[in-house]
Amino acid sequence: MSDSSSSQDATLKTLAVSPGKLSPGFSAPRTAYHLYLPSSIDAIRVTPTTGDTEATLTLNGSPVSSGQPSEAVPLEVGRTVLQVEVTARDGKTKNAYRITVIRACPTLNWVKVTDKAPWIPRDSAGELVFNGRMWLFGGYTPPLVNDVWSSADGVNWRREGEIPDESGVNIPVVFAYDGRMWVTGGSGKLFASTDGATWTLVTDQAPWMGRGIVGSAVFAGRIWVLGGGRGGQFFNDIWSSTDGVRWTLETPQAPWSRRQIFSMAVHEDKLWVVGGGLSGYHPFRAYNDVWCSPDGKTWTQTTDQAPWPVRIWNTVIAYKNRLWVLGGFRAEPTWNNFDDVWYSADGANWHPLTTETIWSPRHEISVYVFDDKLWVIGGNAWPLMNDAWYLEIKGLTFLTRPPIEEIAGAQYTYRARADFNESGQKVRYRLVEGPAWLTLHPDTGLVRGTPEATGDVTVTLEAYDDADETARQTYTLHVI
Repeated sequence: MSDSSSSQDATLKTLAVSPGKLSPGFSAPRTAYHLYLPSSIDAIRVTPTTGDTEATLTLNGSPVSSGQPSEAVPLEVGRTVLQVEVTARDGKTKNAYRITVIRACPTLNWVKVTDKAPWIPRDSAGELVFNGRMWLFGGYTPPLVNDVWSSADGVNWRREGEIPDESGVNIPVVFAYDGRMWVTGGSGKLFASTDGATWTLVTDQAPWMGRGIVGSAVFAGRIWVLGGGRGGQFFNDIWSSTDGVRWTLETPQAPWSRRQIFSMAVHEDKLWVVGGGLSGYHPFRAYNDVWCSPDGKTWTQTTDQAPWPVRIWNTVIAYKNRLWVLGGFRAEPTWNNFDDVWYSADGANWHPLTTETIWSPRHEISVYVFDDKLWVIGGNAWPLMNDAWYLEIKGLTFLTRPPIEEIAGAQYTYRARADFNESGQKVRYRLVEGPAWLTLHPDTGLVRGTPEATGDVTVTLEAYDDADETARQTYTLHVI
């Protein structure tokens, strides 16, 4: 057999990984590659292809076959270094290739529990938590439907019955109140049930009957209905009741502008109206102001313009002592659904929640607080969906991921941030473990310093509040 240089080729022709994509090189192949992966990926496979089919390959010392994926390689959180070596058939000619894998530090993430629930994909359904289950009422499939489903885990759903309204159910008024579920059909009639199978007509004469997209909530021992629209007219009046039959006009005109209220929340013993708008496409008019009231009569504006883009068909809910805004749609200046998530402890200061995984952009989602989790189910992502996701927050949590490599002589900076302490008090920070050259600002969470020598150092940060709730983040910083 010829001993030409081509037959002694100890180079890689290609190098691939799964999942993920190696950083592009200036020439192919390079001898060093980087790969950045989310914390949810804990193993990868490497597929090296040699220039000589008779050359031998190893991955971290173990044999691999040219053009074939390796066995799964487990990944540490932080940095994992993989070494690919190619040895020519003569056993003398060798080349080495280095893959540096950076797996992000874990933090909050959305978890998908099912792609397809047994009910038809839909949006604009009603939703409640009642008797230890999540309940789903009707919605737009199309057409409008009136079926009733329930689940204790978001995966297994049980068909319970139907709302007795031939008009179907479309963005209904919903209450869990006085040991019953209360839901309006498309005709505006208000029904109640203790089991989801048998429904009783409460009233077909409510003063707000016939309006679409009204705000509804249970607050201060009463059920409340706010705003809405009917026949091109919009409202900002407020009604309450203890029995669903007799309604009290609490105020004929609230200080917030007339609007449809796509959802509302009760937070810190107050009613909250967060955004809303005049449902439609063009001209598009929606709001991102925020209002609260301790009694449904006296209202305070906490901000006239929250930082999230205006939208309709979004969800507002209270979870973990915070207000949340999820999803929605706008027609102007661009036509799009949203997959963003914003939260606020006071209705004035809002923060986006950034996660590695999230549901697709959509509007008119069914959102629940159930089993100490925040659930997103179904909605309209064009197409309509019947998937289910949850976000679980267990308390004070670091929301940022630190950079874990720095070059000796360069300034290292990382602005750490933690939130979701139960008290909602100001969060402060301290450096529990780290090199002498590293500092941490106790109020801003800014980690900063200049390493002079290469090597690995362990860094541990602690977030805390005056109620003694704490959270820690530990990582290895590689100075190269």
